[in-house]
Parts: sequence; structure tokens; C-alpha cells
Amino acid sequence: MQREQENFRQITDSIKEVFFLIDSDTDKIFYVSPAYEKVWGRSCESLYLEPQSWLLAIHPDDCSRAMGTLETQFRTGEEFQEEYRIIRPDQSICWVRVQAFPVRDNNDKVYRFVGIAEDITQRKKTEKSLHKSEEHFKLIFEQAPIGIAVTNLKGEFEQVNPAFCEILEYKSSEILSSRIFDVFHANDTSESELLFVEKLFENNESEFQIELQCETKNNRQIDVILKAVIVFDEFDDPVNCQYQLLDITDRKSMERQLIHDALHDPLTQLPNRTLFTDRLKAAIACSKKSRDYQYAVLFLDVDRFKIINDSLGHLLGDKLLIEIAQRLQEEIGGKNTIARFGGDEFTVLLDNISDFSVAIQVANKIQHRLRDYFDIDGNRIFVSASIGITLCDYQNDKPEDILRDADATMYKAKEKGRACYEVFDKSLRLAASNRLKLETELRSGIFEKQFCLFYQPIVNLSASKIEGFEALLRWNHPTKGLIGPHLLIPVAEETGLILSLGEMIFELAFKQLAKWQWQGKDLTGFKLSINLSGKQLMAPDLIPIINRLLSRINVDPRMIKLEITESVLLEEDYDAISVLKHLRNCGFGISLDDFGTGYSSLSYLQRLPIDTLKIDRSFIQKIQRDEDNKNLAIVQSIITLSHAIGLSVIAEGVETKEQLVKLQSLGCESIQGYLFSPPVDEVAASDFLGKRIIDL
Repeated sequence: MQREQENFRQITDSIKEVFFLIDSDTDKIFYVSPAYEKVWGRSCESLYLEPQSWLLAIHPDDCSRAMGTLETQFRTGEEFQEEYRIIRPDQSICWVRVQAFPVRDNNDKVYRFVGIAEDITQRKKTEKSLHKSEEHFKLIFEQAPIGIAVTNLKGEFEQVNPAFCEILEYKSSEILSSRIFDVFHANDTSESELLFVEKLFENNESEFQIELQCETKNNRQIDVILKAVIVFDEFDDPVNCQYQLLDITDRKSMERQLIHDALHDPLTQLPNRTLFTDRLKAAIACSKKSRDYQYAVLFLDVDRFKIINDSLGHLLGDKLLIEIAQRLQEEIGGKNTIARFGGDEFTVLLDNISDFSVAIQVANKIQHRLRDYFDIDGNRIFVSASIGITLCDYQNDKPEDILRDADATMYKAKEKGRACYEVFDKSLRLAASNRLKLETELRSGIFEKQFCLFYQPIVNLSASKIEGFEALLRWNHPTKGLIGPHLLIPVAEETGLILSLGEMIFELAFKQLAKWQWQGKDLTGFKLSINLSGKQLMAPDLIPIINRLLSRINVDPRMIKLEITESVLLEEDYDAISVLKHLRNCGFGISLDDFGTGYSSLSYLQRLPIDTLKIDRSFIQKIQRDEDNKNLAIVQSIITLSHAIGLSVIAEGVETKEQLVKLQSLGCESIQGYLFSPPVDEVAASDFLGKRIIDL
């Protein structure tokens, strides 16, 4: 018996719940386990001394209910349980759950109660939090901006919130009487449903999310994100499926617009360079797979577009480009890709053509379609295009190389006179490669100052005296020797390097003048002519550069004459004329070079700030073989009228004594050419200045 009592005590002492024995008649406590001290915060001894103390600890708000239960159950002898709060001595609150069972004697009379009391404070807190969470969830569920729905495992709706109904344009009652795929009109319902089943059940996934287009009840196409989650119970068995539905139609529309904008030209809405290159890559890939697949690329440039832009304005120029794009679409659209490559350049990809003659036919169609005038805001505008054609090259798999070849071929067409097409051959690729190499070497040459000036004398005929030099650029190439301006100037003009090169020429020329002055050379009435390109003339920092060099090198601008070509002033560019007037007011002489190669009239020359006119060598070379004297008459008219408006005249390219005699007879003041001297280096030029009087 004693051993059984020991075993009982060991068991009850080790459990965390409070175990107790109470006499049913006297309420005497026979036994209470040590856990009482932790739960009630009082010693077991205090309870033995005052059996009612555990009742006195009951929270006042719960006391009447708890005591009523105890009195009733003790009287009836039935088991009972109750939950109530107790107040510990430290005033902390503890929730307890008390459960008691009657113990009966042989006569079935209850003589004591056996009970267990456990601390359920944490459970109560959890229940309270859960209740709040449930209320919060209900509020979120009803007011959530995203659609939320709950279905059973068969897809039958059990709950649905207003946003879900609004997105799919159904009433709540319509949805709750349906399955999810009855109302969720995906573009391919069977495929979507199968995807759900596979992902959620067959693949044992608890959730997944997809983006797709679906159809509302009113047949409106919308973009949505649909997320599905399977809810499991405590035994890991699926209970239901919860769905979240987010309408992303506006976002997807914006994304599609952004993608469209990124791949299309904003002005013409044609594909841009990026999209064209992607489609060209695809065409190249197809040609690699099959030799029967052929394609061609046309590179088109609108001839003289800059003149239209500059004369009529950029707004009208933009409208013209839009009209050109529309005509191209109408004429050769369809499966062909037409892109605006940039500026006034368009490209065409002829995809999967039968043979290369198709490319020629398309080029002719374009030329014919552009031949009709454009009516832009009441202005009749005629345009033409230069077209370069490159054909399918099975050895070339880089779009940039194919476009480079087409571009080079287009420039070849321009050189032939514009308004025509040219088909690529490999010699053009070699020429383009050499040109690129020359550009790279030119940049290095400018950086390393590999340039010098040569000087060609200008001789005054009446005084038989050198009146000046024309400074001519030479490139002292490290491997090719001296290179003249005919090779390097076009590249410098095209790449913009002419500005750096021009500043170098000014500096070299100014320093040479200063050196000759320091050497005591006779520079009376001497003029050093320096060529000025159109790009230099329009550069905003031209005058500041010249002023800076003049102040640093200290030369007199009256000893310098600036030469411009006739084409620079052909369009009556008032900004250019304004710059020239400023330079002339500073003391510089202004000479118009290569006169006769453009379309200037002598009456127009009266309005230009020039001092000298240089007759182009093409006229001078012909007067020697001029049987009907036509060229001689032209040269005589130029000289006579130039003198009439106060301009001096220099004849370029004089190579024979006969040419000299004829020019003297016509009253030409000065000549320049190989008859007297080719361009010479600094040493030979210095020798000329030692004795400026010459024997003609």
C-alpha cells in the first residue's frame, strides 16, 4: 500500500498539470500536486491550511459562474469542467481549465472528487489572436482589391469576394453556383484546367501562379495573374483550394506599348533598327538551315533630304518621312520588313524570296513609287532615293556586316549620281574596310600630330612676284609616307574629325607665319591662304579657337586669307555668311575657291563678304584646247565681271606657258599651279620668300 502511494506521488509530482483530491462533504484537500505552486503562485502548504484559498483566487468576473458550477456538481456528484481566470499573488492573470471526476464507494455514494487543473493562458491568447485574425481576414476578404475565392477540391465555389466578381463581370450568386472553370473563361479552358490539375495534384504542389489572358462574362479580353493554393488539414490532407485573381490588363497594355515603342520608330511607326536586326538574324538562321531559303536587304537613303529639311523646316521634313514610310508600306509591305534605320535612311528585308531578281524588282518599284511628288502642307516636293542591295550570303552570319555592306553599296549608288540602285560586290566591302582603317589611323595621326603643311606659291602676274602661299595639308603617315588631302579630307569631313584637323591646320599655319616673321622674311603684302570647310564654318567655337590662337601666337590676321568652296555658300546660309563677315571685319581676307563648279551667279557673289575669286582648274585646263573659244569666253566673263564688282581673280591649275599667256591677255591678276611650282615643304617655301621676285 505504501509503495502504491509512493508510485502515485511520483507520477503526480512529475506532471505539469495540477492534480488534486478533495473530500466531497468537507471540501478538505487530501492532496494537491506541486504544479499548483507554479499555476496558482501559492504554496501547497497554504492550500492545505486554507482549503478555500484556491477559490478565493478566482477572478471576480468569473467567480459567481465558477462557484455555481462547483456547488451544483458537488451536490449532484457529477463530473464537471470549467474555465476561469485566477489572480496570483503578484496580480498576474492566469487562465485555468479545471476538470473533476467523482469517486464512489461500494454503495455508489460520492465521497471524494479527483481533479486536474491546467494552465490554458497561452491557449486563450491564441484563441483571442485567432478571433482577431478571423475578423481581420473577413474584413480583408470583403474589401480586398484583388479577387479571392475558395473552392472545394472539385472546383465548386464556396466563397467569393466582390473583387473576384467584378474582375470577371459575374454576380456573386452566378459564381457560387458554378465551378471555377465554368466562369473562368481562359483562352484554352481544357489546357488551363489540365495545368491546374497537374500542378496542384499530380505534381504534389501546394501552390502555383500563372499569367494569362481570359474572357469575362461580357466577352471582354483581360490579362490576369491567377494564384492557386491548396489548404491542408493537420493530417496533411487537402481541404480546399484558395484562388487569388489580379487584373493586370492596364499593366500588360502598358508593357505591350513599351515593347512596341522600344521596337518601332516613334515618327513613322515602322520597325526600328533593333527590330529589323532581330528579323535579319532570324532570316540568317533560316538560310543556314536551308540553301533553298534566300533573302535580300535593301538600304535606302532619301537624296538631298537635308536641303528639304533646312529650307522647309524639320516639321515638314518629318511629315515627308511619314509619307515616304506610308508609300513604302503600300508598295512593298506584306511579309517584307520595312524599317526606319535613322534620319532619312530606311531598310527593307525581303524574306524568303524565290530568287535575287526579286530584289531588283522591289528596288525599281520603290524608285517608281517615289517619283510622284509629295504634297506636304501645300508644298510640292519631289524626292528620289539611292538604294544599296545586298543579297543572301551563306558565309556571312552577322547582321551588322550585312547592313554595313548594304550601306556601303548605297553610298556607291549616290556616287553614281543618286536616284538609282547598286548591288553589292566584295570590292565594296574591301573599300569600306580600308576606309574604316583609314579613319582609325587618322584619329591616331591627329593625336600624335603626324601632320604638316606644304605651300604652293600664288604669283601676281603684273608684279612677277609671289604674293602668297596656299597652305595644303599633308599627312606624314608612319608606313605610307606623305598622303595628300584628297584622301584624308573626305574621311575627316564624314567623321567630324575635320574640326580637330582644322584647328591643327590653323595652329601650324599661324606658327609658320610667326616663324617667317622672326626670321626676317619679306612679308610685305603677303597672304597665307588657309582652307576652311563647311563644317568648320558652322562650328560654334570657330571664332573662339581662331582668337585664342591669334592671341597665343601673335600674328596679324591681315596676313591670312581664308578659302571657302562655292558649295559651302550655295544655299545662302545666313549663319555662315554672318561668320564670314565677322572674320572679314577682324582683318582676314576671304577667298571663294573652285568657282564655276557650283551654281552661283556673279550677282549672288555681290552679297557675299569675299575679296577674291579663284577660277576652278577645270576651266583653265580647257582653254588650251578650246577650238571654239567657249571656255575662253567663260573665263573672260568671270574675270571681267569679278573686276566689275571689286573682286581680284586667281586662276588655279595653271600648268603650261600657253595657259599663262591667255590668262595674261584676259587681265587675270594672279595664278597658281605647277607651271611655277607644285606644293613644297617649309624649307623650299622659305627659299621662295628669300627672293619673291620671279622670272615668268
